[in-house]
Amino acid sequence: MAFRGKRYISIALMMMVSPTVSQEESVSLKFDELVDFAMEHSVVVQIIEGTNNLTRTERDKELQWTNPDFNYSQEVAGEQEHYMTFSKQIEMPWVYAKRRRNWATRLEAAEYKKEAQIRRLMTRLKSGYIEFKLLGTQLAHLNQLREVIVDASTVARDQFKEGTLSGVEQHLIQMTLVNINARFQAIRHAEQSVESRWKADIGISTSADLQLLTDIHFQRLPLETTDHYLTLIPNTPGYQQRERTKMAMRSRTQMEKGRLIPHFSLFGGSKNVGSTSGYVAGISIPLPVLNRNRAAIDVRQIELEIASRELEQYQQNLGGQIETLVLAIRSLGSSLEMVEDHFSEDHDIIPSVLVAYQEGWMSLTEMLNAILIHAEGDQKFYTQLADYYRGLFELEAITGQPLVTFSDQKGDQR
Repeated sequence: MAFRGKRYISIALMMMVSPTVSQEESVSLKFDELVDFAMEHSVVVQIIEGTNNLTRTERDKELQWTNPDFNYSQEVAGEQEHYMTFSKQIEMPWVYAKRRRNWATRLEAAEYKKEAQIRRLMTRLKSGYIEFKLLGTQLAHLNQLREVIVDASTVARDQFKEGTLSGVEQHLIQMTLVNINARFQAIRHAEQSVESRWKADIGISTSADLQLLTDIHFQRLPLETTDHYLTLIPNTPGYQQRERTKMAMRSRTQMEKGRLIPHFSLFGGSKNVGSTSGYVAGISIPLPVLNRNRAAIDVRQIELEIASRELEQYQQNLGGQIETLVLAIRSLGSSLEMVEDHFSEDHDIIPSVLVAYQEGWMSLTEMLNAILIHAEGDQKFYTQLADYYRGLFELEAITGQPLVTFSDQKGDQR
C-alpha cells in the first residue's frame, strides 16, 4: 500500500507541473473542442485530479499495516537478565473491515465531488467562451457606430462652416461620440477581464494569441418540464457526493460504537537469566473501564447529523436553482426570439442611417437617436444572449448531458 501511495503522489505532482500553452503558441479553438482542450491543459482540472488522488493516498496511509516493534532490555539483579522480544499491535478484524468499507464510501464521495467540480468548471469555461466571443462582436458593432458618427461629424463640420448647422447640434454629435467611446472602452475592459480569467482557467498563457472560431448565434432550445429536472437531483454528482458522505458518517458512527476493544497486542521473544535460556510471550488488551469511547461516538454522531442537514439543504437549494433556471431560460428565450430577426436586420440599417442624414432625409437629432438606440439595444441583446446560454450550461451541469451545440462555421478571428 505504501508503494501505491507513492504512485498517486507522483502522478499528482506530474499533473501539477504540466505546462500550460505557452505564449509563443497561437490557439484556435472551436466550441465543441473546448471540453477536451480543458481536460488536457487546464491547471484547474489538474488541481481537482490531484486533490482526488490525495484522498486515495490518505486512504492507503490510514489502512496500511502497522510495523512490529523490537524490544531489548537488560537487568542486573544478582544475575544478568536479557530480554529480546518483538511486539505487534493487531486491529480487530471487524474494525479493520469496517474501516475499509468506510473508506470505499468516502472515495465514492470524492469521485462525485471531482465530477461536480469538473462540471462547474466546464460551465464557467463554456460561459466564458460565449461571453468573450459576444463582447468581441459588440466591439465590432460599436466601432461601426463610431465610424458612422465620425463621418457625420465631418458632414456637420462642413455644415457648421457653411452656417447651416448650429454649434449646439455640433456639440450633440461630439457628446454622442463620447457616449459611444465610453461604451467601447467599458466593453473592451470587460473583454480583457473575461479573456484573462478564461485563459487562466483553460490553461493558456495570457500572452498567447487566441482565436475563437465558432460563431455564436441565438438558438431556441426546447426544455423539459421543471418537474422533470427536479427528478434528476438524486442523480447529480453534488447530491451523490453528499449522500455518500452521509453514508460514510453513519458507517464511522457504527464503527466507533464497535471500538470498545479496537485492537490487542502480541509480544514474544527470548529470555536469558544467567546461563539459563527461555522464552517470553504475552498479550496486551486495552480494557474499556475508564474510557468507553463515548466522546468519539458523540463526535461521529454530530458529524452524521451535519451531513444529513447538508444533504437536505443541497436538495432544497438545487431545487430552487432549477426552478429559477428553467424560468429564466424560457423568459430569455422568448425575449430573444422576438427580437433576433429584427436585430440581425438592424445591423444593415446603420449605413443607411448615415446616407439618409447625408442626403437630408433624416435630421441630425433623428440620426443620433437612432445610433444611441441601436447601441443600447445591441448591448442588451448580447447581455441577454450570454445570460441565456449561461443558464443552459448550468442546466447541462445538472443533467450531465450537452444541450448546446453550434455549427463549425468559422467566425471572425481576433
